[in-house]
Amino acid sequence: MLLDTHCHLDLYPDFARVLADIEARRVATIAVTNTPSVFRRCVELTAGSRFVRVAAGLHPQLVADRSRELPLLFDLIRETTYIGEVGLDFTDADTANRAAQRRVFEQILGECARAGNRVLSIHSRRAAAEVVEMVGDDFHGSIILHWFSGSVGVLAKAIASGCFFSVNPAMLLSEQGRKLIARMPRDRILTESDGPFVTVNDRPAEPADVVQVVRYLADVWSIEEREVETQITATFQALRPPKEDRG
Repeated sequence: MLLDTHCHLDLYPDFARVLADIEARRVATIAVTNTPSVFRRCVELTAGSRFVRVAAGLHPQLVADRSRELPLLFDLIRETTYIGEVGLDFTDADTANRAAQRRVFEQILGECARAGNRVLSIHSRRAAAEVVEMVGDDFHGSIILHWFSGSVGVLAKAIASGCFFSVNPAMLLSEQGRKLIARMPRDRILTESDGPFVTVNDRPAEPADVVQVVRYLADVWSIEEREVETQITATFQALRPPKEDRG
């Protein structure tokens, strides 16, 4: 079975077709959301799916406009296993915006820690060091650093803190991405599409495209693709709470 731990399923214009393909290809998919207000609608739209679970999130780039939705996110954190997309994005140099993101992310981490056993998919573009520092070494839950692009030194700290890493096809295209993947422990690597934002063959990536990452790992690890899938499935099962809810 393939695994996509970070996909913006609700943002595909042909949502129904992508969902049908997930079912047909049996791709276990975490549908992250960018705002808490779309969570319940996404759960309704995927209610018949055997392979999709919806994550409650507040994207860091939307914190300035959607911080009023924080109370809703806190309610959802108490009732759902998967949280994402959350984190920090420091591509904007605005210090007030960065401070607001830090405050919100700190609150989200606190709520998740209190709820316990949550699985977080975290954005850390140009803020990897800050994210790893804020998560710390004793977080009560599972941290997946989505599309990690920090330094080798920060990667080492993230590994020491127990973080996992979700790898998408775009990461395979850069020397830095491949260098980071090579330093990630096999039992900390998960796969993601980050569709529809990542492109594959000039089209938006879809969950089944994680097979490209599987093939790449099979090559660099010198094992069969099926063994890679088995390893990734085992890694996901190790971080997932034993009794997950529908969300």
